[in-house]
Amino acid sequence: MNLCIRNFERSIAKGFTQLFFVLTFGFPVIALASVSVNANTAIPNYLHASLEYQRINVGEEHQFLLSTPKRISNTLNIEKEVLLSGERHDLLLQIKVTGSSKEAFIYYQKLLSEQGEVSYLCEERACGSSNYWANSIFNESKLYGRDSEQYYLAGRLNVKEQNYFVSVYIVKNGRKQQYIYLSYVLDNEQKSEVAKTEGLQPMKQLRLWQQGISFEKPSLNDEQLTFLIWAMDNNPDLSLWLVGFAEIRDDQKVVDVMDMSEKAVSAFRVEVGRQINISAERIIIKNIGPFDQKPEGYTAATWFRIHLLE
Repeated sequence: MNLCIRNFERSIAKGFTQLFFVLTFGFPVIALASVSVNANTAIPNYLHASLEYQRINVGEEHQFLLSTPKRISNTLNIEKEVLLSGERHDLLLQIKVTGSSKEAFIYYQKLLSEQGEVSYLCEERACGSSNYWANSIFNESKLYGRDSEQYYLAGRLNVKEQNYFVSVYIVKNGRKQQYIYLSYVLDNEQKSEVAKTEGLQPMKQLRLWQQGISFEKPSLNDEQLTFLIWAMDNNPDLSLWLVGFAEIRDDQKVVDVMDMSEKAVSAFRVEVGRQINISAERIIIKNIGPFDQKPEGYTAATWFRIHLLE
């Protein structure tokens, strides 16, 4: 609980423009500073790149996307994915001036095609929103860039008689820095689960709520209420974080907008508490006010986001 709170507070302080949660599906046990590109990695990497960090995540289930993420009804929808267990290696590499995003994409595409198989790839706007990849899939803000300058591919790769499942996301970010985010896990001929988001299993739904579900209006539908009641009843360590936002107009003062947002999120808290019937201390509110970007398509002056966190 304390770790989630610290991450929450730190992300609010960082610019007050986005609310990011560093939530992974495993436990990072190794993190390296900028070192040689070939340090401790089983995958042959693009030569015109330097390694910023390498992390190993251990967990029962690791997600590799085989489709473009899309947001439908305020929920991130993953049509196809592969779920694998074991140690997942995550590498962040910055492309040098001698290289390019397109060349890196061609390099990895050729590597997988010649030494394995490409299961899915997309280029530029066909990959959807870079924001989803950076902040919902990989939890790495340096990957947030232009939708027209991003690439993704995933598939199997054989290196020295070892089989790996690999994903590669390449992007030019808002600072015009080019990055590669490489993930791989040893694939011991285990059966991969390719799943659709329809009929999500409870743990997969919980991941979506950990990342945050946005609401334009202070109301929950029956399906959302049913899941929240189930999740809170079955995990007494979970808390419901309710975050409030508001749009500021040219003729308004920040303090007035903050007050409006505070009243709206407080009223929503009372209603949510009544609907799911949990103690007040398990609902934590945070008022962000005008310090976040209004979601596309929203017309209301205030809006909300709910996170389930331990």
